[in-house]
Amino acid sequence: MTCRSILLAAFFFFLLPVLAAAPAGAGEPVVLVTGDYPPYIVTDGTRPGLLTEIVQAAFAQVGVETRILFRPWRRCALMVREGEAFGTYPYGRTAQRAEYAWFSDTIWVCRNVFFYLKGRLGQFDYTTLEALRGYVIAGTSGHYYEETFKEKGLTVDYAPGEASGVRRLWELRAALFAEDELVGWTLIRRIFPSRAHVFGSTPTPWNLNPQHLMVSKAYPGARKLLARFNKGLAAIRANGTYDRLVGSYFGPGRQPFGKSGSKAP
Repeated sequence: MTCRSILLAAFFFFLLPVLAAAPAGAGEPVVLVTGDYPPYIVTDGTRPGLLTEIVQAAFAQVGVETRILFRPWRRCALMVREGEAFGTYPYGRTAQRAEYAWFSDTIWVCRNVFFYLKGRLGQFDYTTLEALRGYVIAGTSGHYYEETFKEKGLTVDYAPGEASGVRRLWELRAALFAEDELVGWTLIRRIFPSRAHVFGSTPTPWNLNPQHLMVSKAYPGARKLLARFNKGLAAIRANGTYDRLVGSYFGPGRQPFGKSGSKAP
């Protein structure tokens, strides 16, 4: 090997780590991870889901290409924590997540309720989370409410996917299923299309939960990319793109639940 070849090899050896850590945005797509969560994220439909389209539109507005990977929710959070992905969505803000992630401006507000079988609980509602301590609740592992439910002393049976919660209600393995209202009804109508009428959801939401793009503090250039995303999100709200996307999924005039992000009593 010539002296010149040795110098070139050494140059590329030291350059590769620098290239690997270079922030995305200049030709390289930003890596995002998420899970199947219809109607917000759809992995096998003709459209990718409302929140995927909103996130992509916000990035496209500021000239950033995205690459979306689908993973289980716990894996999504881990990839963000470790800096393997720039961000994941839709995620609620918690103190634990804030240790390793930053959060975008609000992209949507979920109305969190409990689903049940009418034949088992009638027309069910509740006053406080503490009042639910005598019930087995079906939950989805990796969701933000794990911390809250544990603090309240609730009995929760967790599974990796949201669809399992609906099935556990039907099989009488749980009395309640904690989920976003739109997601829960979408699942019920998909899994039990002829029996949706036997399910109910509580009139009282236990939380109005702002959803964000959760961004890794360990990802190179994350702060600047997050600022660009927020700029793009503000732009699509201002130019009508956001409202058009919401209307295309839910009809004209539909707005995110609880724009203020306030919590239910």
